[in-house]
Amino acid sequence: MDCGNTESMERDEMGPEKDPEERNRSLIPSHSATLHLLPGIALLKPKTNLNEPPTNWLSNNPKFHQNLYKFMWQRSHPMLSSIGMASHFPDLTGDIDVISNSKNIKKLLKMPFSGSHISMMVHRTGRTLLIDEFDIHKHLLRQQEDDWKWLRDFYFEYVKGSMQVKCVPKKNKTRDNLQSRNMLSKFLYRSIIEAQPDEEDKMRAMSLMQINDSAINRFQDTSQSEEGSSFHQREVLWKFEDLQMLIGTDLPILRRGSNCPCVSLRLRDMNTPINVLTGLDYWLDNLMCDVPEVAMCFHLNGIVQRYELIKTEEIPEMQGSQFNPEVVTDIARNILSFLKSNATKEGHTYWLYKGVDEDVVKLYDLTSLAKDSDVEDTANPFAVPLGMLLYTVARNMYQNPNKRKKATIKMLLETCLILLDQEKHAQVCTSARFLLADIFVPDGVLNDEESDIEDEEDDKEEEEEDENSHDDKGSWQEAKEENISTVKVQALCRKSNYHHYHEVSLLRLTQDLRDRCTEATHHTATGLQCLDRDFTVQIHKQKNLVEEQAQCYKDQAIPLHYEPLNMSAPPHDETDHPLHDKEQEQLAEPEPSRSWHRLLKVLLLRKATIAFCTVARKEMALKDVGSCLKNIDLALKCFAGIRTLLPKKAKENFEVLAAVLTIAGDAHMSFIQQNLKVSEIMSCLTNLSEDEINIIESVKREVDDFGYDWVLEMDINIGANLEKACQCYREAYHLMKNSSLKVAREGVVTLVKRYGNIKNELGVWYMNQAQQCLQQDSETFSKDKMEGLLKRSLVYLQEGVDLFDEISDSANMALLLSNKGRLMRLYAQIYTQGTLSSDNPEFSAQERLYYNKATESYQKALTCLGSKDKHRDIWDTVCWELSTTYFNMAMLLQDYAPLSKFSKDEVEKEVTDLMNRSLRYCNTENSGLHQPMYSYRAAMINHRLASLYHSSYREEKSEQRRKYLRQLAESHYRKASSQFQTLECQMELLRTRLELVALHEFSMSIQSSAKGRTRCLSQAISSLVSCSPVLTQMIKLSEDSEFREKLHIEGKDLTNILESRLKFLLLQLIKSYKEIKKGKNGDVDFPQVKQLYSDSLKPALKTEANDIIVIQCKWNWLISLLEKTKSLHKNIFLQDPG
Repeated sequence: MDCGNTESMERDEMGPEKDPEERNRSLIPSHSATLHLLPGIALLKPKTNLNEPPTNWLSNNPKFHQNLYKFMWQRSHPMLSSIGMASHFPDLTGDIDVISNSKNIKKLLKMPFSGSHISMMVHRTGRTLLIDEFDIHKHLLRQQEDDWKWLRDFYFEYVKGSMQVKCVPKKNKTRDNLQSRNMLSKFLYRSIIEAQPDEEDKMRAMSLMQINDSAINRFQDTSQSEEGSSFHQREVLWKFEDLQMLIGTDLPILRRGSNCPCVSLRLRDMNTPINVLTGLDYWLDNLMCDVPEVAMCFHLNGIVQRYELIKTEEIPEMQGSQFNPEVVTDIARNILSFLKSNATKEGHTYWLYKGVDEDVVKLYDLTSLAKDSDVEDTANPFAVPLGMLLYTVARNMYQNPNKRKKATIKMLLETCLILLDQEKHAQVCTSARFLLADIFVPDGVLNDEESDIEDEEDDKEEEEEDENSHDDKGSWQEAKEENISTVKVQALCRKSNYHHYHEVSLLRLTQDLRDRCTEATHHTATGLQCLDRDFTVQIHKQKNLVEEQAQCYKDQAIPLHYEPLNMSAPPHDETDHPLHDKEQEQLAEPEPSRSWHRLLKVLLLRKATIAFCTVARKEMALKDVGSCLKNIDLALKCFAGIRTLLPKKAKENFEVLAAVLTIAGDAHMSFIQQNLKVSEIMSCLTNLSEDEINIIESVKREVDDFGYDWVLEMDINIGANLEKACQCYREAYHLMKNSSLKVAREGVVTLVKRYGNIKNELGVWYMNQAQQCLQQDSETFSKDKMEGLLKRSLVYLQEGVDLFDEISDSANMALLLSNKGRLMRLYAQIYTQGTLSSDNPEFSAQERLYYNKATESYQKALTCLGSKDKHRDIWDTVCWELSTTYFNMAMLLQDYAPLSKFSKDEVEKEVTDLMNRSLRYCNTENSGLHQPMYSYRAAMINHRLASLYHSSYREEKSEQRRKYLRQLAESHYRKASSQFQTLECQMELLRTRLELVALHEFSMSIQSSAKGRTRCLSQAISSLVSCSPVLTQMIKLSEDSEFREKLHIEGKDLTNILESRLKFLLLQLIKSYKEIKKGKNGDVDFPQVKQLYSDSLKPALKTEANDIIVIQCKWNWLISLLEKTKSLHKNIFLQDPG
């Protein structure tokens, strides 16, 4: 191999570098390595004696000298350096392929080229393999007999017995080796250019300008970090083809110039030829550190001869060390495939072993083999650091929303808990329990009805990854024994042997919300037990420490450890030490142990509160009030513990307490609606699971008075339960309103709606109680009691209106204003009852006042709605109530006219106006279910107006006015008759037509001309005979038992009126014989009329029975007479009476 001289080296340094694209044509592309502040390289002159130490030898200043010192004289790294690296880079752990020392990677890749000994420990975390060298001499052969006993026995029995060479090579610590390291150290110290402070600052600034974002993501220069924070000088994220590895390396890198930024420096003895292993070592080191060139300094017995600069991509082609980079790539892929296909279990320790000159590599699952031998978990020295790593990775994934795959985090944390002893690592185990609980029940579950959608998507992604990957190990892997896997070394070099490795399949989280809350409760209870137990142990240790302080000093007072006599904290047993002191709002003692105990306990209790609240809401949806109240009780007790331990934390979580109290209010409402028994609810409160009991026991260590016992007080009285529900909503409302945190608008609106609704329920309940008092007998009626109930009702309804006005809920405002209008009508009924009991009943001013207030409330409700397009049902309801108010007020004015204060004309005018208003708000065009009700109201209004005009017509003296009133009365009678006929209200229809007959009779009596009397008589007879179809329908309805009683009460009176009017009109017809005969201009046969009148005078039955059968017989008789009268009327007056 030709070697250049120093001058050529200097020319290369000053000359331009090759085109970057040309340099990157190698199999593994290089990247810029100017990321670190590197010292310059000093080229030694020929004949320099490397045996003599330089002036700066073994100095620790600057920082690079310290790293160089560690590189030369502290070459051994901790046994689990990969776990340390993974802990420093939790973002990468689980996503990349390998984390290891560069020496381990080089040893694995050189395995087919060398028969050297391989002994490495392998652990798996997600997709990442953690590989560490395992020194058998150090850890098995030179340790005491009690250390690593099981692994030592396993090694001697199974591993060493199958070795071809019955010896294990150990590290080379000969004199020649130490002298070589000494010379290399002196050479490196001589090759460093000492930078001046100004130049160093300038170089640092220039270097920082060259750093880009992608490079920062790929490299971390640990030489600038604090002492002890890393095991290597630098940790590099190395992408080797499609494999990604985090490599720890101590390779010294120097700066050669601006155009050729960095170079690795090697010292070679000219008497020792370069071989494949040396070339691989140089090539891999440069690739890992992304160094484009290697500078080789050749010496002879310590005397420098010359330098040679070689490109990294040219190293595989050097004379004496030729190798194919593609073969190295296949080796890397096959080794990774073998390891990932067999090291599949999180938390297990695998031992990769190959003896000297053996052609088979074995992978032992030490964890499974130890379990088969009934060895305790504490025998595994890797358990604790591995468990800590799994916790760190899981916590990092938990804190990173982009990487939060809950099934993966769950698996990591559960494995962590298996590896760690909760008595020795209580803080980590408790924190892991909290994270597990939060995975199952996140905080967002309080705001979302179904919080499982996002989780389900994450789990589906993981499941798809598992399905896409398959366990295809290929024919190159030998038959796998139980917990032992093997592969031939030569098989690792074959290109066709690379296959997709097996991914660990993850169990999806359950999608049932109740099951997830149960899991969260279990982890919370277990975490609280671990925390309380550890805190008790710490307290005992402190007490024992105080008791052991026997030595006293003359200048120090003897501590007597007094305690206050009036401790506000509840007494506890010696084994149950509270974490709080109620005389202080914060920590009882400023000790870190007590701080983390307190904080973690608060977090766990908060998570338990959310879980219980979620279950309570689920049970409430299923109408299971007993289970709902049980979980509410548990949630409130947990929150009481939070408030005792950290009052400030409790204030930050008032939203959680408000949610619990809201559900409690819903439970009280459901208790009323389902009409449940108190005993059923009380039995559910004591039915607790083991985890729930453990949580309550932990809370009782801190607090005795939970403060919300009133929430669970159930009463058989509806009003008391409504008041309790209102109190729950009121507490929740004030918590949300006074909270300093930003609360979601939706949550506040929902709570205000519930609070306003309970105000409405209470107002309606007290209103109904007052109405019941009003319906009692006059002797037991208490006006004062009723007014008290109405006042309470009015207060609740007005508060409800104000609440809905706060959130601009017009629909609910309208409903409460409508109920307020009903309340005002009930006030008016009180005075109406007093009016009716007087000797001269008249519509009073108090009645008018409250009816006006009622109409005002209804008008406000309609104003809130704006139009009927948005809330048509509510609009129709309010309009109906308003129509009813006007109608009732008009009826009272009409029936009990206040003539002592107003004239009759004024009363009639007001009644007419009220009736027309009532008719205006009666939507007869409604085609829904309420259409008959509206039509009946309209018919009643027309009937009332007709009666009013009829009455005025009888008393009116003015002929013109009388004629106008008669027309109005006849018009309203016809409308009422038509509407009653459509509704098939036969009794009302009969009464309306009989009143119309009476109107015609009165008109006949006041006529001065015979022609007018004859016309009125004809109209009266025509109206009377129209009652015949009505009687026919009433006979059919009499077969109905419900209608029969009404017929028995009202039918008799109307039947008697009909009979009397028929007799009267037939008599008037006979008396008007002469006028009718003159008008006919011919003979009119009146014997039939006389005979008909004679028949009407005969009784229908001989008896005077009141039975319905008698009435039916009388109706048949009247129908017969009416049909004959109709025929005579047609012949006499030449008109159709129908």
